[in-house]
Amino acid sequence: RGLSTKVDASNAAIGRRYARTDELGVPFGITVDFDTLTDNAVTIRERDSMAQIRVPIADVPRLVQRMCDERTSWADACDRYPGVASDPAEDGDD
Repeated sequence: RGLSTKVDASNAAIGRRYARTDELGVPFGITVDFDTLTDNAVTIRERDSMAQIRVPIADVPRLVQRMCDERTSWADACDRYPGVASDPAEDGDD
């Protein structure tokens, strides 16, 4: 079973982008940001808890596939990878 992807290249604030994907029922959002260029990691955000973790790019496909197949839980992923503090600017109110 494969994973589908969609890139949101709009100029909307990250909070608005998250809200759109939440409405569609997308379970995990992956964000590539400026830090990705230096640390080779991305942020994965879980829809239901809105919690975020920082994951090396090389680990992303396997981790997301395992979470979608329910072989790994979000809690397990949070235990393995560092959390990301939410940014008040992500609320999407601009």
